[in-house]
Amino acid sequence: MFQVKICGVRLKSDVAAVAAAGGDAVGLNFFPPSVRFVDPMSTDASQLADAARGHALRTVGVFVNEPVARIRQISEWLNLDAVQLHGDESIDQAIELQGDGLTVIRAIKLPVADLTTDLIDAATGPAAAAGLHLLLDADAGRMHGGSGKTLHWPAIHQWSAENPEARWTLAGGLDDDNVRQAVEVSGATSVDVASGVERPRGVKNDDRIRRFVSEFQAAKAG
Repeated sequence: MFQVKICGVRLKSDVAAVAAAGGDAVGLNFFPPSVRFVDPMSTDASQLADAARGHALRTVGVFVNEPVARIRQISEWLNLDAVQLHGDESIDQAIELQGDGLTVIRAIKLPVADLTTDLIDAATGPAAAAGLHLLLDADAGRMHGGSGKTLHWPAIHQWSAENPEARWTLAGGLDDDNVRQAVEVSGATSVDVASGVERPRGVKNDDRIRRFVSEFQAAKAG
């Protein structure tokens, strides 16, 4: 799938910064209430997708409670590499999109407090059984991500050891200060960040992107 996705890019310079840092994917946020929203049918969105392809980055569209037909239309328009379902979409909707040949990432919203392997199993089970790639994120309520809250990484490590066949990405409150520890403790091989590489909120920061990718790579190098 990807190792490092920088989500919520809004400028072509953001895309260039991700590529220069060594990231391999960008996320375009199509959820209107988000500070990172990009109109999927706009010239801006198509230029961002084109820029990502020009830098050999994977482009992921982030959707919240959109109809399957709308997701399909946008995916074709922007030639997305994957779609990320971050709302209350059903497993049947995800399977329908997979049937269209789309790569589907299912966001799994986990509690920040008292996280256990049983809770992770219950939350991930249906999506994992459907063969979806899992994005383990902190529950941000109606904001659907970007909360800055971190998960209990030891519980995720234990769950992953018990479910070695699961394909998953770690999200939830990651930033350039904690991503190395998060990877070392959780065992994640793939990470996703939005607010953790911004300054101010909603504005990507080149230095933080560069440091985030570097810290991830250092953790993977052992």
